[in-house]
Amino acid sequence: MKMSQELLFFHYISRRSKPRRFNHCLKQKLRMRSRNGEWVETLHRLYYIPAHDGKTIRFTLCLYGAMTTNLKTDSIVVDTLTGQTTELNQSTGIKILSPQEITMLKLIDEGNRSKGIADILGISLHTVSRHRQNIIAKLKVRNSAEACKIARTLYIMCVE
Repeated sequence: MKMSQELLFFHYISRRSKPRRFNHCLKQKLRMRSRNGEWVETLHRLYYIPAHDGKTIRFTLCLYGAMTTNLKTDSIVVDTLTGQTTELNQSTGIKILSPQEITMLKLIDEGNRSKGIADILGISLHTVSRHRQNIIAKLKVRNSAEACKIARTLYIMCVE
């Protein structure tokens, strides 16, 4: 769940204007074990630190601490300049992939091979390959199987 929320946050800030992109942080509720083995509510904050060009990410900073405030949801995005918050929930994941990529991912999840997908959709094998590459890049995974798993987690494709 933590990694899914971080992926949603990454795509959220990617859609912001470049000057404002790095003025946001993700706040998440986590449960972690303390030294004595008890479960403790923990606040996780994630910041992206820009590279020298101000456009790309150089570092990711994760801070963990005690829950000092009560978050009403599992994750929120905070604009660090204005203090404005935006709820980040699983349904936000639908915006990551295009409708064509979602259709392609559903066909992959059903076990179709690239040639079969090309025939079903009436597109070239090259286009199928390009869609696969885009899906893998957008979901930050290594292969189509991982993409299908993440897509279900983010409710990008609903499990029937």
